[in-house]
Amino acid sequence: MLNSNGLTGAKAIWGKQAKWVDYSTTREGRKVGVAIFDHPSNPRHPTYWHARPYGLNAANPFGVSDFTKDKSRDGSLTIPAGGKTTFRYRVVLHDGDSAQANVANLYAAFAAEKQ
Repeated sequence: MLNSNGLTGAKAIWGKQAKWVDYSTTREGRKVGVAIFDHPSNPRHPTYWHARPYGLNAANPFGVSDFTKDKSRDGSLTIPAGGKTTFRYRVVLHDGDSAQANVANLYAAFAAEKQ
């Protein structure tokens, strides 16, 4: 695992905010990966990440109190009656590792997209 801040490994990435996280591995002799991008228009961007070494990698903008160890920040998000909120993520399946797949540039193109 690698995040947009250069942190590697599930332990380092868990509970940290980042624009994207890439999980690359070797499968059937091929280097492959999956990257998840958090769009800058999302609430709480850059989001917090829930990462585990057994393969779990998920954006989690609501686990703020657990990630920050601050129980006063409960992670709730209030949407007024009649209001709405939109979350935008992109999942990219790729060959190679994050550098070979050019994940940082793929994220930049996604981040530049307007809602």
